Amino acid sequence: MSNNALAQQLQGTWTLQAFTLDNNAGGQIAPMGPNPIGYVTYGSDGWMSFQISAAQRQPYDAPTQDGGSTDQTLAAARSFLAYAGPYTVNEAQGAVVQQVAQCLIPNWVGDAHTRYITLDDNQGLMLTSDPFPIGEVMHKVVLRFRRREVTPLMH
Repeated sequence: MSNNALAQQLQGTWTLQAFTLDNNAGGQIAPMGPNPIGYVTYGSDGWMSFQISAAQRQPYDAPTQDGGSTDQTLAAARSFLAYAGPYTVNEAQGAVVQQVAQCLIPNWVGDAHTRYITLDDNQGLMLTSDPFPIGEVMHKVVLRFRRREVTPLMH
């Protein structure tokens, strides 16, 4: 991880507020539906972790890893995304580059995801991607977060 002011501001855990794919015509897709739940954490050790899910996920028949039917397992995988790996911050570009070391989507392992950083004074963080095509229309990932409030651990 870079040792710069932007990297210092990025460190910590952030709670997802919104996840959309915005297109160049002003439209939006909500891939995880309304009110998705998620977190991203950027550690001082240069490692990051990202989890996001749909708000209303169907539970499995039995509360174990293999306790769901094939349909339930498929629905669970399609309503959740997680990845983790090392990250670096490029102060000049205002971007974080996330190296995907582990991911629910096996094809992403080894990829580098660049996200452009916008921070506001109200503990808000917005991460956006470069544009990419969905069909004929260009879209970009837009993730909006709030810094997670630190609460004392209960003993």
